Amino acid sequence: MDFDFNTALLIHIGALFYIIAFLIRDELKLRMLVLGGSFFYLLYYYIFPESPLWDAILTTVVLALANVIVLFRILLERSVFALSSKEKQLYQHFVGFSPGQFRQLLKIAHWRTSELPTELTTENQKLSKLFFIFDGPVQVNKADHGFTLDAGNFIGEIAFVLKGLPTATVIAPVGTHYIEWNSSEITRLMDKSSAFENAMMAIVSRDLADKLATSIQPEAIIP
Repeated sequence: MDFDFNTALLIHIGALFYIIAFLIRDELKLRMLVLGGSFFYLLYYYIFPESPLWDAILTTVVLALANVIVLFRILLERSVFALSSKEKQLYQHFVGFSPGQFRQLLKIAHWRTSELPTELTTENQKLSKLFFIFDGPVQVNKADHGFTLDAGNFIGEIAFVLKGLPTATVIAPVGTHYIEWNSSEITRLMDKSSAFENAMMAIVSRDLADKLATSIQPEAIIP
């Protein structure tokens, strides 16, 4: 039985893909639907006329390629594929962050290695940075008490969350690897995105809660 396909349906299907795409807020799904719509438009431009509409085909192909480039960037931002081994190791500590949010944080991060004993925070002195100890313990001194803190912890989170002064002096010995952020730059990212703000506040609050839970003495809480 012969089947008479109405090629005009292709343009309607392509338009339907576009309409659904513009109703979706997720950019990844939007881009994929637009690509699907472009595919049906290309079929229509090639099959429906007596001779293919090459100008329209070329324009649609160029737009589709631009869409593919953006789609690739979105997929890259949502994956950890392009992260270095150190960055992937650091990402394991940032539970609750999407890969894209973590990349935003990486862009303003400064990786440091202390060549001399380095004072990260000073008790009761203003602090404009947030630190994360990547490798090597640090020395924490608060009043007459001192103890060490292992890698995998934030330094300066109390000052960051409460906008107050550090409650202890923290010194990174020679060879300590740590990450440093300007608090104002993190705040700027938080102001731009409530999702980023929620993720950031959740992780520093969790870090602080873990320290409170494992502290032997209440005064041993770090800044």
